[in-house]
Amino acid sequence: MSQQVFDIDTVGFGDQLGNFFDFYVNNTFYLLAPQYYYSFYSIYLNRCLACYDGWVNGWHNKKSGLVPQRMLQSIANGLNNMLFAHGIDFSGAKADYDFAIKWAKKTKFYKALKKAHKFAIAGGTSLIKLNRQNKELYTTAHRIDTFFADIDGSGKITSVKVFFDAIHNTNPSGTKDHFGICEERYFNEEGKACVKASVYKSSSNLQTEVQNRLKAGSSRVNWKNLPPSVKEYIKDHYPSIIVDEEQYLPFPNSLGCFLMKFTDDIPQIPNTPFGQPIGDILFTENFQYDQMKYFEKNEVDLARARALIPEEMWNKDDPEYDSRAMSERFYQKVSSVNGDSDKVTPIQFLLRGEDIKTQMENIYKDCAFKLNISASSVASFLSEGAGARTATEIISERTKSDTWIKGQINLNAPDINEMLKLVMFYYNHDAVEIILKAEDQSPFIEKLKTNSDVFGAGNMSPRRFVKETYRNLSQAEQEEEIAYLEQTKTMKDQMQEATINSWNTKKQ
Repeated sequence: MSQQVFDIDTVGFGDQLGNFFDFYVNNTFYLLAPQYYYSFYSIYLNRCLACYDGWVNGWHNKKSGLVPQRMLQSIANGLNNMLFAHGIDFSGAKADYDFAIKWAKKTKFYKALKKAHKFAIAGGTSLIKLNRQNKELYTTAHRIDTFFADIDGSGKITSVKVFFDAIHNTNPSGTKDHFGICEERYFNEEGKACVKASVYKSSSNLQTEVQNRLKAGSSRVNWKNLPPSVKEYIKDHYPSIIVDEEQYLPFPNSLGCFLMKFTDDIPQIPNTPFGQPIGDILFTENFQYDQMKYFEKNEVDLARARALIPEEMWNKDDPEYDSRAMSERFYQKVSSVNGDSDKVTPIQFLLRGEDIKTQMENIYKDCAFKLNISASSVASFLSEGAGARTATEIISERTKSDTWIKGQINLNAPDINEMLKLVMFYYNHDAVEIILKAEDQSPFIEKLKTNSDVFGAGNMSPRRFVKETYRNLSQAEQEEEIAYLEQTKTMKDQMQEATINSWNTKKQ
């Protein structure tokens, strides 16, 4: 059956069901949402994540050349790298700090936080989950289309259902049985935090990963009925999980689950405890970018050099002449007018590179405007020619991204600190707090010179100077620098006092 290719305005709207297939055609995860949030998950969130993942039904069409460019993923990576540019650190007493650093390295805590923030950009909200294996705690990150959570008015998670490891082929003979794990965390009737894991069977594949997820127990499989290979897999990868049995969590008054957000709310849906996905904020710009790349490809193809060849110049006696000597990609046969005046006519349209570049830059700037960050944070080359602007304009541009970074830290640090408090108490340590060492928006040399002048004039303490100037150093390294500067300042003050006393003695 042939498929009609439509113009750019209506590309992809076929009249036959099944003309297009993507990761969301058979994804029924959104249909499992609680009734109150059904429209939020199935309509709003589904659309936003489709934009982020890079394929939207009714718009993208590979046959017509309109393919996804995944601009939102690129922007998300850039924002994520800005926030975690220099890693993480902690603040707290030395013994607690040293333990937190050791635990974070051992469990790859930085990697989990970074992934959770990227998931938060994609879906507006993500989940950070504390897990225990062999009496050791570690964290995992989950995107919003892999969990359902109930959240009270204070932002605390009161119950959560997390789906993970949904794809595992256990029968190489060709059957379609796949098994996944659903972990439910909740407070029981006694008010104690509990966890219960279930194994479910589905007929999904990589593209329909959540097609048959656990629904009212209909696909739950008892432990004794699981194939031996599945049992072995769960024992190897999740040794702490006891399937189908309720277990107490090792956290007082907490499920060990916390949210990370991209924004503090969704303006058009104010009564939800979720953040706004980047696919909603940059919905229009995402399609504009895909469209411009489509136009750009057509422009390049149209601007290729071609030649119009009169048919009199073609060898009619060679049936293979067209494909062997005169490729239609470069040569076009036209009717002859007069045998003596016929000639080869070259044609080539101008490539409107500057016009395309201008429009692409306008899209980047619109993205920066909507995200409230500087344009150079979206595309670094937009800062070229900054010398033509005033110093005030340049500083103002940097301030936009700096404000966004601080906003992300203030939005997510409290929940991360609550999670760290659980970890530290579990290991009999006092709490520490997270320090996200983000990308500095001011050049280091410029900041060093300014702070040095203020410090040298005596208008800044050694501690403030080190904290403001060397933010990327660890707490231990900063303390060493502070101690050195305080010692140097003390020696300098003593020398000045001795000099003054010497002068006073001579005068007497």
